[in-house]
Amino acid sequence: MKNIVYLIDGTGIAYRCFYALPELKTTTGILTNAIYGFTSVLLKILKEKNPEYIAVFFDLAVPTFRHKTFEKYKEKRKPMPDELSGQINKIKEIIKCFGIKYIEKEGFESDDLISSYVEKLKGLNCEIYIVTSDKDIFQLISENVFIINPVNYEIIDKKKFLEKYGFEPSKIVDFIALAGDASDNIPGVPGIGEKTASLLLLKYSSLEEIYENLEKIEPRSLREKLEKNKDKAFLSKELAKLNREIFDEIKLENIKRNEPDIIKLVELFEMFEFKKFKDVLKEIYKGIETLENLENYIGFSTGEILEYGKIKRNKDFYKEVLENEKIGKIGFDMKDKIIELKKEGIYLKNVEFDFSIARHLTGKFIYEKDLFKLKEKYEKLLSEFEMEKLFRDVEMPLIDVLVWMETNGIKVDREYLKELEKKIDKEIDEIKEKIFSLAGDVFNLNSPTQICEILYEKLKLPVIKKTKTAYSTETSVLKELASLHPLPQYLLQYRELYKIKSTYIEGILEYVDEKTGRIYPTFSQVSTSTGRLTCSNPNLQNLPIRTQTGSLIRKGFCSEGENILYSFDYSQIELRVLAHFSEDPVLIESFEKDKDIHEETGELIFSFDSLFSPVNLKELSKEEKRRLAKTINFGIIYGMSAHGLSQELGIPIEESSYFIKKYFERFKKVKEYIDEIVKKAEEKGYVETLMKRRRYIPEIRSSNKNEREFGKRVAINMPIQGTAAEIIKMAMNNIYKKFKEEKLKSKLLLQIHDELLFEVTPDEEEKVRKYVKEIMKNVVILKVPLKVDVKRGKNFLEMEEIYD
Repeated sequence: MKNIVYLIDGTGIAYRCFYALPELKTTTGILTNAIYGFTSVLLKILKEKNPEYIAVFFDLAVPTFRHKTFEKYKEKRKPMPDELSGQINKIKEIIKCFGIKYIEKEGFESDDLISSYVEKLKGLNCEIYIVTSDKDIFQLISENVFIINPVNYEIIDKKKFLEKYGFEPSKIVDFIALAGDASDNIPGVPGIGEKTASLLLLKYSSLEEIYENLEKIEPRSLREKLEKNKDKAFLSKELAKLNREIFDEIKLENIKRNEPDIIKLVELFEMFEFKKFKDVLKEIYKGIETLENLENYIGFSTGEILEYGKIKRNKDFYKEVLENEKIGKIGFDMKDKIIELKKEGIYLKNVEFDFSIARHLTGKFIYEKDLFKLKEKYEKLLSEFEMEKLFRDVEMPLIDVLVWMETNGIKVDREYLKELEKKIDKEIDEIKEKIFSLAGDVFNLNSPTQICEILYEKLKLPVIKKTKTAYSTETSVLKELASLHPLPQYLLQYRELYKIKSTYIEGILEYVDEKTGRIYPTFSQVSTSTGRLTCSNPNLQNLPIRTQTGSLIRKGFCSEGENILYSFDYSQIELRVLAHFSEDPVLIESFEKDKDIHEETGELIFSFDSLFSPVNLKELSKEEKRRLAKTINFGIIYGMSAHGLSQELGIPIEESSYFIKKYFERFKKVKEYIDEIVKKAEEKGYVETLMKRRRYIPEIRSSNKNEREFGKRVAINMPIQGTAAEIIKMAMNNIYKKFKEEKLKSKLLLQIHDELLFEVTPDEEEKVRKYVKEIMKNVVILKVPLKVDVKRGKNFLEMEEIYD
């Protein structure tokens, strides 16, 4: 019986995955597209083939013998990006955890290492499968050597190779010598393509025989090409040949698959947020326990640990202990379990520790078979990171608040939304008629390809931007084209209306409970690195407000009966947090005197004559100056560059640079704060919020300028946005506690980042206004006062401002 061996081209597969897959990132900012793609390939091989012998081969970042032979070898191939090289190291870590050996050697590429292994394994009664998409490795195909394409997992044997090329696999080096290989910058013979190269090799057995019979080759032009480029052809053959003599001896046992480190693998998959891969692990390694089993258990302070499924099956039996406030409970995803049990009439009380939250805050996945030992380890980690207060006082109490919000739901006026949908349908039909009339053709308005044909081929409009595969039809392009032809403007209107109809009206109506007429969205506190809550099923934090038609969606969210909706919104909280962190005296004075910070900024930065702009700034209205100032204020928070600001404002980059310069001349301490936070991030590799929430920023140390600039923007913004998120969470906790103490019937319905939406009973209006506003204003003491804007109304759109 033959030994089955799998040899994997690690570098080649990692490269292909990096460029083929979209930019996948974890919520903490780790780039994972190459890791994900490579791990997918490896898991598929392990699951379906279960090889006993397997090895992965990598290039090293040093010149090989080919570079010494031909300086231009792989010259066209860009150096490995930092974003990929960082992932290669993590891929190697995953390989080791699978108990698989990876092999690399200075001066040789992975193809050569694989070739040398194949040569030595031939005498060891082996059937060898090489996983690669590189063409030059086809020269190794024989009766016992096969290629597996990692894209479609097609097995290429000698028969399939002959069917495709018509000559023996060993001749692939002669084929490359003639046709070249653009990916490796192997020149070949200029002017000879793959078809001609194949025809020549069907007639002659090798490159040498071709040149021995050069005078017989027709047409003359082909003979002249071969004659003129003889040196290139033979050089190319040498470059294409794989080295089979790197290793003197290879023992099969050296690449025998060892026992995996399942604990470490699951930790890595958790860190990279590869949730589906854990299930595949269970299929490959039957009976191996993973931490995921613990996610289905609840621990009690009495020392007992029970399977959650067993609790649900015997809910009446466990009702008393679950509702006992003196008995603490620990487990995973406890919010979801509380809501599930609540639907069964059981109130799970006194949740002391949620591992999902601890894991999210620390960014660490810890394996442990015992829940109580796991709790000790996470508590130690939270203490080391100085996150105990964040965990105990902010995130854990928030579980009850989110349960409250999710079970309260929000009333939806279905009839209003259906009528709005009819109105929008009519507008869409009218716009479609105008578009088809202008185009002189009927086409699919949701097809970028067909839109391209109309805009660029039929109407001959100028191409402003290209994508990888076609001309762009994105919003910015259509806006520019709208000045040249009316059709692009109608397309923009169509897209807006279509999105309102499909995403918002149809999407919202889908979630309305038939019995109550309310929507019960889901909130997550473990989905963002800044600590902001996310909302799903549906996302009600992203309701349109910028356009008149879009804002009409909000009118569909209303109060029930005599109740009133109340909105409490932190005014400019992120700028206030910036003032607190930077201690900038100008910012602090503006907030202390309750000035309009955007008007103040406008007066400051527009109190000079523009040096560059064709626009006369003196002619700008007060509102226009405020809008520009607002863009700059928030642009600073988000780390916006002069280029970004110029695009946002539609002004020359010289002017946006000047605006930023003037801004920092006035707000000197803001500039100092930004420089300091970026410096700390570069030194530590992470930034922190007021409550010590961390965000790791590997990009800030990247040698790639774009990645580094992204890292700087994150470093500037995360502590501000994260602190603002923590402030409103603390306010929510205190509001919930106060409402329970006072036994109020009014409900918190939504949190939209800096805004809280309540449904208030008529008899509690005064109390709710007083309690909520006072709690929000005083939940933390910053160096500037917190301000809360209050509105009331029967629906979420038509609300009037309430002043003290």
